[in-house]
Amino acid sequence: MTRQEIETAIRSALAELTGEDIAAIAPEEDLGAAIGLDSLGRLELLAEVEDRFDLFFPDADSESAGTITGMIDIVTRELARKEEAA
Repeated sequence: MTRQEIETAIRSALAELTGEDIAAIAPEEDLGAAIGLDSLGRLELLAEVEDRFDLFFPDADSESAGTITGMIDIVTRELARKEEAA
């Protein structure tokens, strides 16, 4: 799966969770500042992304979920770990 495909899935999940137009948000932009995503929102986003990619994220990753780039990095890392374990 490419980074672009992962980004598209994350943006879709974010739009569904928030109801916000997230198309103009830069990947490195803080989601709290851009659309008011708080810590609970980040946890909800992580849970949704876990479901979409059939992954489980360590609790420490909730802080990295503050940007789309951070989420992409988490998913990329966890997909690689999952592939190595298979």
